Amino acid sequence: MDSLDLKYAKSVLLRVADKGAVKKSDLFDVVKSHQVLDNLLGALMKDEYLKIEENERGPRRYSISLTTKGLAVAKQLKKTEDISVGREIFEFLSDDMKLLISLLRGNETRFKSLAGRFNNAYSSISWLKQMKLIDVRIDNNKYPSEEIVSLTDKGRKVAQKLKEIEEILEGEEK
Repeated sequence: MDSLDLKYAKSVLLRVADKGAVKKSDLFDVVKSHQVLDNLLGALMKDEYLKIEENERGPRRYSISLTTKGLAVAKQLKKTEDISVGREIFEFLSDDMKLLISLLRGNETRFKSLAGRFNNAYSSISWLKQMKLIDVRIDNNKYPSEEIVSLTDKGRKVAQKLKEIEEILEGEEK
């Protein structure tokens, strides 16, 4: 079995591709468990998607980066993800609009997941919350607690209209 078939493998590759070289702690918003992350990093390194280098100076720290093979796979994953989101048409939309459409595709989403996909997620969520287009609640059933973002009825209507515009533009493209 290829390490890309492991849970979180694609998310880790995309995160490292977006951020460049990362520390292990930068990946804990993708994978919560130390053991799962260690096993995943080991498998990705064994299959030559990642390289892990120890810093030569100072305290013992590791830098995780993509190999050429890993970068090629990450680009392909990103391209596939972009197509599924309709990135070509998505380009002219504001981050707020993009966030609304992505929430329309799923009922509830973790804030950390949105922060990983949208650069200005915090300010977008603040603005959309003020506009009463989204709700943010804290899920205390998990440790650590997580912020969960969902659309309000008003937000769902706005997101559906944005989705209609996106579909019209996609229709003209074909």
